[in-house]
Amino acid sequence: MHRVLTTALLAALAVPAAAQTVNEPSSGVAFPVSMTVADGSTQVLFGTGLRTRTFLNVKVYAFGLYADQAGARSALAAFAGKTAEQLAGDQTFYATLLRMGFPMTMRLVMTRNVSGDQMSEAFDGALRPRVVSAAGRGMPGGEEALAAFRGYFSVDRLTEGAELVFTCTPDGAFHTSVGGEQKPVINNRALCWALFDVYLGATPISPNGKRSVVARTPEILR
Repeated sequence: MHRVLTTALLAALAVPAAAQTVNEPSSGVAFPVSMTVADGSTQVLFGTGLRTRTFLNVKVYAFGLYADQAGARSALAAFAGKTAEQLAGDQTFYATLLRMGFPMTMRLVMTRNVSGDQMSEAFDGALRPRVVSAAGRGMPGGEEALAAFRGYFSVDRLTEGAELVFTCTPDGAFHTSVGGEQKPVINNRALCWALFDVYLGATPISPNGKRSVVARTPEILR
């Protein structure tokens, strides 16, 4: 059953090369196949996923992984020719992504109304143990960076359709946009690694999303 579900999720993200958007299957949220990020460069969509909460699987937001195509092709050359399903089950592939060797972006689109405090607390719960872990990996300063990041959610409410965009560069520049408002850059590699580990790491917040968010990789690497 798990294999059938995974195959269906990956197949849902297979789109003609000429398509301009990809819809996350469970929410219907549209993701452009390419987007301009904070530094003015263009990144391409690797895939999408969905964040749910509680045993009722309440949909909270859809998310899409973007990356610099040239950088990805170079860093991920060893994985060219593999299928999406093979990559989704290959932990060395995810480990390579988490080396943060090329610019990557995670775009979130809210599928329900959530208060700024709720979003701040959710990120804190997911990121805090990871920035502590990052310190042991030679990436210091994560807790201070996380405190600054939490301040970016000082809004009353993130409404359905609101976007959160997080872009990281290999040198640790963390760009944040909340509801279309660009926030000051946080320069910290620990926070960058922690954010992407939330979705791509060993204990992701969405196991199905971890697999589907890389579904377009074979097309990107061709």
